[in-house]
Amino acid sequence: MWSRVAGSALDSLIPAGYVPPMSAYDVCIIGAGLTGLLVARKFIESGKRVLLVERGGEYLPEMEDRNGWWREETVSEVPTPDGRILTRNTFDGAEELFPDLAACDTRNAPWNFQYNMWRGVGGSGQMWSGMAWRLAPHDFRLHDTFGTGRNWPISYEDISPYYDRAEALLEVSGPGADVAETYRYWPWKNNYAYPPFRLSYLDTSFQASIGEIGEIVMQPHAVRNRPASEGGCVGAKTCVSFCPTGAIFKSRDRLFDDIAMDDNLEIMVETCCLSLDWDEGSGRITGAILRERGSEEEIPVEADLFFLCANALENILLIRRSEVRTGKVFGKTSPQVGRRFSSHGAFTYSVLTDQPVFPVRGRPTHGSVIEWVDRTPEERRNGVTMEVWQSDFLRGYHPREHLEKDIAAGHWGVTLFRRMAEYERRFAISFVFETEMSDITGVSLSPDYTDAYGMPLPLVKVSLGENDENTISFIRRKVAEIAESPGIARLEQIGCGLNGNHPLGGLTMSDSAETGVVDRYGRSHDFSNLYITGGGAFCSTGSFNPTLTITALALMTLDDPRLGLVSEP
Repeated sequence: MWSRVAGSALDSLIPAGYVPPMSAYDVCIIGAGLTGLLVARKFIESGKRVLLVERGGEYLPEMEDRNGWWREETVSEVPTPDGRILTRNTFDGAEELFPDLAACDTRNAPWNFQYNMWRGVGGSGQMWSGMAWRLAPHDFRLHDTFGTGRNWPISYEDISPYYDRAEALLEVSGPGADVAETYRYWPWKNNYAYPPFRLSYLDTSFQASIGEIGEIVMQPHAVRNRPASEGGCVGAKTCVSFCPTGAIFKSRDRLFDDIAMDDNLEIMVETCCLSLDWDEGSGRITGAILRERGSEEEIPVEADLFFLCANALENILLIRRSEVRTGKVFGKTSPQVGRRFSSHGAFTYSVLTDQPVFPVRGRPTHGSVIEWVDRTPEERRNGVTMEVWQSDFLRGYHPREHLEKDIAAGHWGVTLFRRMAEYERRFAISFVFETEMSDITGVSLSPDYTDAYGMPLPLVKVSLGENDENTISFIRRKVAEIAESPGIARLEQIGCGLNGNHPLGGLTMSDSAETGVVDRYGRSHDFSNLYITGGGAFCSTGSFNPTLTITALALMTLDDPRLGLVSEP
């Protein structure tokens, strides 16, 4: 095993004087996130020689050094004359700590796609809240059920066994059948590894206020619900950046360490895949061109199989950049690449209550309202969930942050005291809604902006359709009802937009090259030795967090009989 990365924790794995071979591999995997690590592990177990390429580096934070933790803070530049905006993820010290930050050329504010995903070992499975929802069964049959959008080529029944396996792999805690059957809406049959995190005092107080407006139910989390002495959750509220007990499933911690020293695995981190090449006659990917950070040397790689395991946006970019660099069209599916790209829309509100709700107790979230996912065709709207957050995004996560913000704003004396007294009475709610994947939305290459490797940034075009506008109207009606509920002192909208870390679509799953890019197993319609994992295959966004579905689809990919791998029970 070898690693080409300078100045990271992986340096210790490089033998002194080692020179990497330039020979062919059985499998080349681009992206060392959750799906990339799953694919690598499976092929290594089958005795295949695997090359794993990761654009980012390592992330091993210390509990005491919170200034070095990853954060999702997107800033926008001044719009161009044609309405485009450059958005990028940055914060104090970010460029030194994380020198390859994501950025995006986008338009249609406030519904522009503010790209803020993590690049590094573990990928988005290293930087997430652990919410592990399945898509609703009707999400796979949108057109048949509601007369809008597209059907997936697979049904919920097809993917359900893989959801079971994904929940076991991620060690999900969630409500058992005896609890779920009491909910007004819970469309699945789950067999969770651990019991659910019970609703918090905040949840139950809020439920008492909103009454029949919506039922707050316990959520599934890829977080071990067991005593802290056994590696369980301690409610530190630091899930995305760092878990002090290891309770949350992190791809790097749970998957990478198991395979890192295997003789069948070679790793290149802080290394970008610049492009793929292909032979149109044979319908096969023939190689990839890599480049390490800080180097101008281009490294050619050959393999029998190629897996694109980055997120949806990065996979789309690699294909489009490959077309530019090679001067060739990416097969029959090229017109479909980047089309129907979208993400989840969201509105976030700060809620002030009459009485304390003690928002610092427990995990960031315990409960959600999911019954609004269900609707009738006559409503002509999309699905909506409402997350209840044990914090107030407007004021911060901790009394110290509140104090610093209020002092900086000029508050002092009695005014400051009253502001601080509001802390125990504040929390946030976030309405997450399914967005339409239309043929007019999509991803292309920016004509003006480039990344750290000199390659074009994505130019993302998204827009909201009639169903989306109806959905927003539905959300506003619910907000008005909640604002009038007993015990609610005030609601303030503090944000709206598209979730920058839920890129979905653009490499749509379909049964033909005329309507999509990959088949139901994630194999390219054009190239028999190319598979694409991640959220790009989605045919609808749903209104639930996508990580569990992405994991289930990756497990389904590895069961493709054409790969000749042994299926798991």
